[in-house]
Amino acid sequence: MKESLRDELWVARFEKPNTAPNSLEPSTTVLSPYLKFGCLSARIFHQQLKAILKRQSKHSQPPVSLIGQLLWREFYYTVAAAEPNFDRMLGNVYCLQIPWQEQADHLEAWTHGRTGYPFIDAIMRQLRQEGWIHHLARHAVACFLTRGDLWISWEAGQRVFEQLLLDQDWALNAGNWMWLSASAFFHQYFRVYSPVAFGKKTDPQGHYIRKYVPELAKYPNGCIYEPWKATLADQREYGCVLGVDYPHRIVKHELVHKENIKRMSAAYKVNREARTGKEEDSPEAPGKRKVAKSIGNAAKRKR
Repeated sequence: MKESLRDELWVARFEKPNTAPNSLEPSTTVLSPYLKFGCLSARIFHQQLKAILKRQSKHSQPPVSLIGQLLWREFYYTVAAAEPNFDRMLGNVYCLQIPWQEQADHLEAWTHGRTGYPFIDAIMRQLRQEGWIHHLARHAVACFLTRGDLWISWEAGQRVFEQLLLDQDWALNAGNWMWLSASAFFHQYFRVYSPVAFGKKTDPQGHYIRKYVPELAKYPNGCIYEPWKATLADQREYGCVLGVDYPHRIVKHELVHKENIKRMSAAYKVNREARTGKEEDSPEAPGKRKVAKSIGNAAKRKR
């Protein structure tokens, strides 16, 4: 903790959305495993952050600040404490019911970093090798698995993270998977992470991909995120032929994400109709709407 907080100006200026998901050196504190296992007290961490911010005249604010990240941790604990089915779709008061599909081959490809999308595969391979990935990298692969590209239930992704993440936490894991699949708390399902453009913003030269997907190491910057754009002759020159040394992409993002947005829109409509009918018949409806509104307001602040 002391090493992570040594640069007080960095601490004061920290903003979650402005960190890099694919930097070779972590762009966050990487203290989450220590908090999860109780090696580091969240209260002590909070006290240290407050002390630093008192010494800094200008600093970021929740929900994007480091203190904001601790508050979101508490948020998920709070909502999970009230719902025993928080880690599943059925019977979960917060979660929209979405007709996900079972696609074992696609789930296997995603789990082991063989989707044909280098940015996604690099993240999943880092997760398997190191037990940790940046929170925005988690966003990218979670969106890809669920509403973005593969249309597979967030519960399947949650189980993989549960097995591989050093900082896996029951409430945080489930809550974030619901968030990224737009099943709860976040509902702008039409905002989809690109498995190509998102990574390019912070690592245009593809250093991260070259480390975790070494078969693509000789690909030039122009096509390392999109190796399918290289001709067969070029693929041979770069030492990695698609379909032989590295898989073809399992879906075409530019097509499937549009279809999935339509699917989400239809699912939202069905859920709205179902919930409206239940609320009209329930004497507890006003209270539930108040809780839902509070959570919705919190979600807007996080974005």
